[in-house]
Amino acid sequence: MANPSALLVHQARLNLGGRAILQGIDVDLAPGQVLALLGGSGCGKTTLLRAIAGLQPLDGGSVALAGRDVTTLPTAQRGIGVVFQSYALFPNLSLADNIGFGLQARGDAAPQQQARVAELLQLIGLAEHAAKRPAQLSGGQRQRVALARALAPRPSLLLLDEPFSALDESFRVPLRRSFRQLQRALGQSCVLVTHDRDEAFELADQVAVMADGRIEQCSPPIELWQRPRSLRVADFLGAFNRLDAHTAPAPWQRDGGCWIAPLAALQEAGAGTPTDAWRLDARVRAAHPGRTHTSVELLAPGEQVLTLNLPPDAPAPTAGTVLSLALPATALQWLPG
Repeated sequence: MANPSALLVHQARLNLGGRAILQGIDVDLAPGQVLALLGGSGCGKTTLLRAIAGLQPLDGGSVALAGRDVTTLPTAQRGIGVVFQSYALFPNLSLADNIGFGLQARGDAAPQQQARVAELLQLIGLAEHAAKRPAQLSGGQRQRVALARALAPRPSLLLLDEPFSALDESFRVPLRRSFRQLQRALGQSCVLVTHDRDEAFELADQVAVMADGRIEQCSPPIELWQRPRSLRVADFLGAFNRLDAHTAPAPWQRDGGCWIAPLAALQEAGAGTPTDAWRLDARVRAAHPGRTHTSVELLAPGEQVLTLNLPPDAPAPTAGTVLSLALPATALQWLPG
């Protein structure tokens, strides 16, 4: 018999103040995987996390962890770990005591507590700082301690609420990569709330894009990048050019909807352009140099705005220049409006 899902949410519904916050949410997370709840402010992602944790009762639906229905159980009885954005460490306790707090509260024997704390301090690379207080640590170190504290009781599911957003990028990127390595090593099932697309796509096995209390699409990251199922998802990801299908030339014309293509697919037309590519001219509106590429803002026929990404060392075209462009047929996807 197959292992039960690490997390199974069925038709979760919640209204607050007369407003629908969660509208029939379904989630199925396999053991050892990471699910990222991705969306803008007010989409319902944090409320869903709180409902999974037992901090927010649902109006309808169910939550099961490892095959056990926990819908009506309090947080303490769900067997989960939670890492908050604020870390929520005890300032008067040492790192070791912070990490072992849940084990002590559960009544684990002292030798077991000490062994587990030592193991986790080694895993997060802070064994030599065990006696320090949180105020003596950097933000990245405090976040690692918060993570170790949540992992100490060996939770069936780890919930993370914007865990890296308070850190500078120089700390955030290496910390989330070390977290991913640790998660894989432990086989820990996780649900991560984030508004950061790069974070979601780097850390998660499945990404659920949320809007208005619904999951618009839940897919592996590569599938989201290559084949979003709706214009709403494509627009939120911000990684696609779109062109009106109604005003498109043959053979691309449709009665409605839009054609989308990854930003990287739009190229200047040349001798090597495939014969079946969609060719079009567009006028340069502005060029925006960046660290990894120069983003060129274009106006296509019908005042449609397109983006052409050029290598950072490529000469930036001047405003008003007309470029001949091409989109390979294999990169184009039609979506209804």
